[in-house]
Amino acid sequence: MSSPSTASLSQLILLRAVQRLEAQQGPLDDAQAMREAHAQQRAMPQRLLARAAWLAREQGLDVALAQWRGRLPWLALVAAMLIGLLGFGLLQAVVGGQRQINAVAALLAVLGPHLLSLVLWLLMLTVGGHGGEGGGLARWLAWATARLPGGTPAQALVLEAGLDVLSRKRGLSAWALGAVNHAIWSLALLLTLAGLVFAFSFLAYRLTWETTILDAGFFAGFARISGWLPGLLGFATPELGGSADDNRGWALWLLGCTLVYGLGLRLIALLLSAWRTRRLLAGLGLDSEDPQLRQLMQRFAALDASALLDAEHHRAPPPPAPPEGGRVMQGVALLGYELPLSLPWPPAGLPAPPLALRIAGAADEKRRLLAQLQDLAPQRLLLVCHGPSSPDRGTERFVREALQRVGTGALLLSGEAGAARWRSWVADCALPLQAVFDAPAPARAWLEGVDHGR
Repeated sequence: MSSPSTASLSQLILLRAVQRLEAQQGPLDDAQAMREAHAQQRAMPQRLLARAAWLAREQGLDVALAQWRGRLPWLALVAAMLIGLLGFGLLQAVVGGQRQINAVAALLAVLGPHLLSLVLWLLMLTVGGHGGEGGGLARWLAWATARLPGGTPAQALVLEAGLDVLSRKRGLSAWALGAVNHAIWSLALLLTLAGLVFAFSFLAYRLTWETTILDAGFFAGFARISGWLPGLLGFATPELGGSADDNRGWALWLLGCTLVYGLGLRLIALLLSAWRTRRLLAGLGLDSEDPQLRQLMQRFAALDASALLDAEHHRAPPPPAPPEGGRVMQGVALLGYELPLSLPWPPAGLPAPPLALRIAGAADEKRRLLAQLQDLAPQRLLLVCHGPSSPDRGTERFVREALQRVGTGALLLSGEAGAARWRSWVADCALPLQAVFDAPAPARAWLEGVDHGR
């Protein structure tokens, strides 16, 4: 239903996190999110993403996602250092207290865990299904995250949502988790290689190939075959003939094999995984068969139909009703209608008259406010609406009823967009507004222009 370029991985994760939250807690109050998404976006996929982004901000899911982004590099660094220390610790266990190393055993200690991890990843890549790769581990991490000091349910929810997104395309989670795994191992092997270089440069070691049951030809063949590729890079192959031990040759052979079969192999796997992950992510979009998304698309379609009816069947404005009993209208009122909760109230730069309220647009709120306007009968009413949102028939009906209870009214739009759309709407509906402002300074001047003496 959408082109791959219309949704980033972060947008898809937040969308899925909101879906999971609504599945756990029930539908969220998304009236404002629906209106803003409908007004700001034309394409249906972008409206779905905009609604999810608005709700994610309200629920703190965007903050949880940002916290994960900041935390992952440090987690990877700690994991790499632990693996590097493990590899070097295994090497030290082989070295012993006499600084005598069996070179082949040392190579197995350095490369054994790395090669085992690589084989497990290849198995996961080749036999993994449509999204089960790594799922158990990631969900266990999500469960543990919510219970660690500083961990929050929002962070666990975002982590599970990210796993859901990655599991939507076959092999994507294996390639993505593989890229992280290869990056960690690359750094670990780099640290291990640096430790070997330091040890061989400043300490004297005796490297041997001594054995009890194996033939010397086995080690000669193993050294010759394993040292062929490092030899192309200039690393010498140890000499097994003669009585003198070739400690330098064995040390260079060990370093060369660690560089080629350890760090080099991991870097190749890292680049391949990163390239493949990028390709798979580029083809990842919204799931048009998702029941939750299909319901949201129907709701947006209903808003489109309502907007079309507003444009085609707007009513002529009824004449304002005179104040009851010939009362003289005086004073001012400030009203915020369907404003986002994140906006301050009263808006900066505006006074706070005795009647300064904001309502979300519920029916009981509108009834109470209209009764207050009827009792107060202010001379001037300044309505504050959210500019990026789109006015609808409910907005028009409320504005007309409010203007019938005041002397005159004006409209102030908050936000940095939508002024032209609102002015066109006011003109099309023939609303008896004296002015439409897009800045608080002229609106304040208009509001304070009331002659309190009449």
